[in-house]
Amino acid sequence: MNDDKPLPPIPTPASLRWREFRVRALPILFFIAAIGSVCFIWQRNLTAPMLVGAVEVRSAQVAVPYAGKILQLGVDNFQTVTQGQAVAVLIPTDPRLSFSVLQAELGVLQIKLGLPQTQQRIQTAYEQLRENWMRQRVDLATARVNLELARDQLQRDDELLKQKLISESDFEIAQKAAQALDVEVSERSNLVETTSVALKDLEFGDMDMPTNEMMQPLVAELQTEENKVAQAAADAEPFTLFAPMSGEATVLHQPGENLTEGTPVLVVTATQPEKIISYLRQPIPFEPKVGMQVEVRTRSLQSQTALAQITNIGSHFENITNALAMTKINTPYDLGLPIEIAVPAGLKIRPGELVDLTIRSAD
Repeated sequence: MNDDKPLPPIPTPASLRWREFRVRALPILFFIAAIGSVCFIWQRNLTAPMLVGAVEVRSAQVAVPYAGKILQLGVDNFQTVTQGQAVAVLIPTDPRLSFSVLQAELGVLQIKLGLPQTQQRIQTAYEQLRENWMRQRVDLATARVNLELARDQLQRDDELLKQKLISESDFEIAQKAAQALDVEVSERSNLVETTSVALKDLEFGDMDMPTNEMMQPLVAELQTEENKVAQAAADAEPFTLFAPMSGEATVLHQPGENLTEGTPVLVVTATQPEKIISYLRQPIPFEPKVGMQVEVRTRSLQSQTALAQITNIGSHFENITNALAMTKINTPYDLGLPIEIAVPAGLKIRPGELVDLTIRSAD
C-alpha cells in the first residue's frame, strides 16, 4: 500500500554547515572588515596634510671670547643645564693678553715718570709768572705816579693857558700825555689782575699730589692706565663660561684642547619647544590669518593629534633652509611665506621634529 506522507528531511551535520559558512560567508566578512580597517587607518594616519611643519630648534653657542685652553668642563654630553650655570673653565693662551699687561704697565710708568717733570715745569712757570707779576706791579705803581704828575701839570697848564702864558699846542701836548698815562694805568691794572688769577691757578696745596686744574688730566690718565693694568691682569687669569639659557648641552670640545677666539665649546639646545614653523608656497591656497585653528599630527607609530592656533605670519617670502625645503630641479632655492604655530599643550614633540598640519579654519 502506497503512503503519500513526505519523507522527513535529512538532517545536515553542523560540520557541513560550518564548512559552507567558511566557504561562502567568511571571505566576504573578512573582505568587508579589511576594507573598513584600511579606510580607518587611511583616514587616521595616511590622509595627505595641507602643510608640513618643523618644531623650532632654539639653541645657543657657548664660545670662548679669546684664545684659550680648556681646563675643566662642568657638564657632560646631553646633560641638562640651567641658565647661568658654569659649564667650562679655560685659561687664556693668547700672547696679546700678556702684551696688553706690559703695555698698560708701561703707560703707568711713563705717566708716573712724567708727573715730577710736569710738576717742575709748572713750578718754574709759577716762579716766572710771579716774577713778572711783581715787575708789572712796580710798573703799575710807577705809571700811577706819572699819571698824578701829568694831571697836576695839566691843571697848571690850564691856568697858564687862561693867562695866555702858553700856547694851545703846548696845552694839547700835556693833555694827550695825561690821557696816555691814564690808558697805561688801566691796561697795567688789567694785566696785574689777570696775572694774579693765573698765579692762584698755579698754586700747589701738596707738591706730591697736585690738585690744580693743569695736573688733573695727568692724574685721571694715570687712573685710567692703572685700571687697564688691573683689567689686563684679570683677563690673563682663568675664566669661566656660563650657560646663556636652560636646555640640553652638546659638548663639542674636551679638556686640554686649545681653542681659537670665537670657537664654541658647547651648544645648549632648549628641550621644551615653543612653536612650530611652516611655509606656504606659491600659489597660496588660502589667505592665512592669526588665530586660525590648525590640526597638528605627529609622524610617530603611535600618532598623536591636537589642535593649535596660528600665532604669527611673516610679511614676505623667504628662503627655506631647513628640512622643509623642497628644491626643484634646476632651482637653487625654495621660497615660502613663514607662519608660526603654537605648540599644543600636552602634545609630546621634540625640537626639530617634523609634523603634519591641516588648517581647519581656512575658507
